[in-house]
Amino acid sequence: MTLTSRVDGFSRSFFALIGFSPKQVAPEELQGTLFTDVQRRIGMYLRALWAQDFVMKPTSRAYENREGYKPYVEDSLIHLPDAYQDIGSVSGLDLYRAAAAHAAAHLVHTKTSFPVGKLDNWQIAVVSLIEDARVEALAMREFPGLKALWSAQHDADPGRKSCAADYLDRLARALLDEGYSDADPWISKGRALFSGMDTGSRQSSMEVGLQLAKSYRGPAYNVRTDLPGAPYRDDNRMLWEGAKYSFSNLSKKAKKQRLKKYASFFGMTNDVAIESEGKETRELSLIAAIFNFKLNVGAGSEIDTRDLISEPYHYPEWDCLKQIERESWVTLREKRPRPGNLALILEIIERRKRLIARMKYLLDAIQPEGVQRIRKLEDGDDIDINAVIRAHIDFRLGIQPDNRIMMSSVKKTRDISVLVLLDLSKSTTQRVPGQPHTILELTREACVLLADAIQKVGDPFAIHGFCSDSRHHVEYHRFKDFDQPYDDDAKARLAGMSGQLSTRMGAAIRHASHYLNQQKSAKKLLLVITDGEPSDVDVRERKYLHLDAKKSVEEAGRSGILTYCMSLDPGADQYVSRIFGQRNFMVVDHVERLPEKLPILYAGLTR
Repeated sequence: MTLTSRVDGFSRSFFALIGFSPKQVAPEELQGTLFTDVQRRIGMYLRALWAQDFVMKPTSRAYENREGYKPYVEDSLIHLPDAYQDIGSVSGLDLYRAAAAHAAAHLVHTKTSFPVGKLDNWQIAVVSLIEDARVEALAMREFPGLKALWSAQHDADPGRKSCAADYLDRLARALLDEGYSDADPWISKGRALFSGMDTGSRQSSMEVGLQLAKSYRGPAYNVRTDLPGAPYRDDNRMLWEGAKYSFSNLSKKAKKQRLKKYASFFGMTNDVAIESEGKETRELSLIAAIFNFKLNVGAGSEIDTRDLISEPYHYPEWDCLKQIERESWVTLREKRPRPGNLALILEIIERRKRLIARMKYLLDAIQPEGVQRIRKLEDGDDIDINAVIRAHIDFRLGIQPDNRIMMSSVKKTRDISVLVLLDLSKSTTQRVPGQPHTILELTREACVLLADAIQKVGDPFAIHGFCSDSRHHVEYHRFKDFDQPYDDDAKARLAGMSGQLSTRMGAAIRHASHYLNQQKSAKKLLLVITDGEPSDVDVRERKYLHLDAKKSVEEAGRSGILTYCMSLDPGADQYVSRIFGQRNFMVVDHVERLPEKLPILYAGLTR
């Protein structure tokens, strides 16, 4: 509208939300009690309890299925759903009061976060539940009326025992309401441990939670499906992400945002856009109409701790929107690759043995080993007779002779370490058009040919792979390490590789560089094989992960590592040159030729 002067009066009034009709469009999208209708009331409610200002923001709903997001606390802000529907006799207003009071109790009583360490998902869920009960107990000690508000939203009963979530809900109700009767031994043990713990100590929640998690004998826990039943409780992300909360920080933020104003629909849109860029605001906008936006939150994968082989690694990530590097932003976990059918690898070696032999000959010819003479030296081990004769002839002709008449004999050896990093995302399981093979199968075959050729030449090499499911869960698989022989065990691990999840490339490149930097070779090569651009479930801005991957490549280059990408995406020219550089990538248009292309590429890069 700002770019054209030919806009009729009706359009101007509609987009300015003037009149009855446009104001009815947005509210009809939501049902129940709206956040905008009760925001001031809930803010005054929290201030009356704790004599502090708590800053609240709405979270949007998914338009397709009308499902709202759970409450959560992040950066000292309380995020509540933009609408609550009545649940039985519990009104939407009571849901807002319960959710806001519970989140505020965390901000007041949870001073520090818990270290994740080697905890699995079940242990985290139980410890989080105990911490919820602890902060609620402390809040009810000051304000006994909160018990009735929270208890009304717990409906678990002893008959529920079909999944782990049922046991968690029963335990949550038992810890909150002493009048609730449940004879289950695990519930009884939880009550006994909780009654004897020091509610003033955060560490007590960890100790009690771990004891209960260990003694549990019910149905297996699934992080995706076993969700808490109490609708007012948040997702506890503030307990585990390492952010620190304090009353001083909260009060300082609240004081900066005490000036409140009512904004139009597009005015609120602009305010949210400004906040997303990291700029501080001294005004808290209350929207006069409903504002919907979609927020993609990556669903965490259930982590099988039996497959983890190390402590989690935390890597930074470049935020191109705010132009800052977020320290310890991505969590990477190394998982033990599961072995597959060794016969699959042996069949590839037998079928391609002529190509493997040709590759070994090619690698030897490019950089042969043995003693070599280096001539034309001013200082060396021996006199170069041919150089002396040429110098004498020049002297007799009156020409200035070349004084470089020495030579040295050196032992020439290959001095290079190579790490092949494989993209193991879900897209690699797709079949190549016109071919019976998947991209992953061709990638496996190419790795087998390259590994067999490198192993015969003697270069130290490693083969790793990665995939991701949000910044909290980047999986890293080590099929073969530098210090491991390329034997049947390594080949079986290659046979068992599978494709899943997404492609958060920056963290994987940083972790691969970590292993390459431990090698003492003069030349280090990181060869990335991928079938698409960097992407993940919790990132909407396309260039965000592109530029982070570019940063990781630059970091590797500063430590002496050459990073080269072989892309199987025909449209990769649009982004791969920006990430790896104009001369450090190859786009394989015909994926079926990958097994032939990869060894030849390696020969060219290691000459």
